[in-house]
Amino acid sequence: MGILSVCSHAGLVDEGLRYFKLMVGDYNISPDQEIYGCEVDLLGHVGKVEEAYELIESMPFKPDECVWGPFLGACKAHRFPNSRKLAAHRILDLRPNMAGTYVMLSNIYAADGKWGSL
Repeated sequence: MGILSVCSHAGLVDEGLRYFKLMVGDYNISPDQEIYGCEVDLLGHVGKVEEAYELIESMPFKPDECVWGPFLGACKAHRFPNSRKLAAHRILDLRPNMAGTYVMLSNIYAADGKWGSL
């Protein structure tokens, strides 16, 4: 997870993807939510939001906030409004008491001029 995180923050997408594939293919390590979250973060940092969503959809289990959080951040950073709403709603479904997600979702709708749509 540390290597993937470093690759993400350094913008080394190809290397991070290669390490992820090595982990799964060569070392038979089953990634958990946090590993997938790092991979989503890796893709999201460089604007590969669609690829990040495809990765989320391909996960062998239901993603939690460790995955949806980095996706939401990527959507916000790279201006994917519909995906931002999806991610925020998924986080709220998982943790309905997270006030910060309500604030972020409110800001998303306000920026879109959709007051009262939450």
